Amino acid sequence: MRCAKYKISLFLSLFIPNYGYISSKAEILSFFTVNSKILMSLRKSLSQRTHLKVINALVVLFLGFFLLNCTRQQDEETARSGRMTLAVDRQLSDIARSQAELFSRYYPQTRITVVPVSSNNTLKLLLDRSVRAALIDSETDIAEDLFFAQQKLQLRREPIARDAIVCVVNSRNPAKTISIEDLEVLFSGTSKKGITPLIEDDFRLHSLLALKLGKKKTDLRAGVCGGNKELLMRVSADKNSLALLFRSSLQRTLDEMAITSIKVPYHTRILPLARKSGDIQSYLPTQRNMFEGGYPLVTTLYYVYYPGDALAAGLGAWLRSSGQKVFERSYFAPYRLVERTIILK
Repeated sequence: MRCAKYKISLFLSLFIPNYGYISSKAEILSFFTVNSKILMSLRKSLSQRTHLKVINALVVLFLGFFLLNCTRQQDEETARSGRMTLAVDRQLSDIARSQAELFSRYYPQTRITVVPVSSNNTLKLLLDRSVRAALIDSETDIAEDLFFAQQKLQLRREPIARDAIVCVVNSRNPAKTISIEDLEVLFSGTSKKGITPLIEDDFRLHSLLALKLGKKKTDLRAGVCGGNKELLMRVSADKNSLALLFRSSLQRTLDEMAITSIKVPYHTRILPLARKSGDIQSYLPTQRNMFEGGYPLVTTLYYVYYPGDALAAGLGAWLRSSGQKVFERSYFAPYRLVERTIILK
């Protein structure tokens, strides 16, 4: 755009003495309005040598070319400028908005709109080009991978953070820990301990849990609630209930319930998880245990977009670098260690 301005200024300076530099398209239009008398005299002097219509046509073509050139350069999108829409699994909406807002602060010419949807629709919006990128919790489903292969879709998936599947029980439940093997028995419907299994209504959670337990999604036997608030309410009212949900979903639901003064958090607790029955060591889904892999049911957040999309790639680069600090300050775990510079005096 600066190049075009300089050329327009140079062109006008050839005819008008002491003409200065134009800094914007608005100033170009203002110039022609304010200096109409100068332009009229210019046209009269030129018409003495050349036909007036030819001169007018040349001036219009010249200015039209450079104004169009300015507009194209101004609207050109880069990795740090432009507008895009990002679809996210619903429980990731808060962290996605935090990342988008901070990204826009660093690069003011960007605008990222976050659209939270159910996990079975996140990638669908990306596939039909309704959005430019997607943020999903956990791996893609086998059916999704097969569809991508059949359609020959080249999607780029980049791991950017870690979440976890957590076991929530009533605070009066006497259990001290639970294992992956126990969950396999419990969610296959063959448990005889009188425990009522519940699970978050989330497509991607069901897929990942079935994979971790070595089962098909259709083999899982658990009650599904209409929402996570209802899920936690049932656990808080029944000491024999056990619910599985994403840690991010749990935290988001607890925050919402705290605002409405519902005291469910005081009637529930997260149960430590072991890999096998009888293991001495069990783990809570702390950020450190999620990052180091001690907690058995860790999930990975993936940022998905089409290769060649400049702004989508720019946001992805941010999430893998500076954005890791945002994950570190949240209830997620970063995917890689955040580099720090220590200055010794």
